[in-house]
Amino acid sequence: MTGDRKRNRRSAASAGLSLLEVILAIAILGGSIAVIGELVRLGARQAEEARELTIAQLLCESKLEEIAAGVIAPEAVGDVPFDLDPRWSYSIEIGSLDNPDLLQVTVMAQQVDGSREIPLYYSLTRWILDPNLELELSALDAMGTGSSSSSSVDSSGGP
Repeated sequence: MTGDRKRNRRSAASAGLSLLEVILAIAILGGSIAVIGELVRLGARQAEEARELTIAQLLCESKLEEIAAGVIAPEAVGDVPFDLDPRWSYSIEIGSLDNPDLLQVTVMAQQVDGSREIPLYYSLTRWILDPNLELELSALDAMGTGSSSSSSVDSSGGP
């Protein structure tokens, strides 16, 4: 019977968890929760930054489209607030290319509000036809078309 009692004591002692095992499991769980919490915080911050950069991209694209459409003259400007979103300001740089008919237009958007340690910045570059060249071509085309039509009107409309 003494052997049976020793077996029962060993099986009863080994059936539960020791205090060290419980403390170790709690430490692993706490560390895992801390790491997951930090990952969630970083993910939320990156999602906010991506949202803000998407806004900057749309603002830059709209400004480039205004320049390409001729609504705004392609001139260099610096730190002008956007009409649509005053939290952002833009700068325009005009560069020349090897082809004299093209201009390199760069629109840079920068966040104005001081909520970030380092403000967000976005830049977009596009090549457009030089509007001065387009005006010259349309003037030459108008002069060429106008003279031929006036001469035909004169020749056919005479008494």
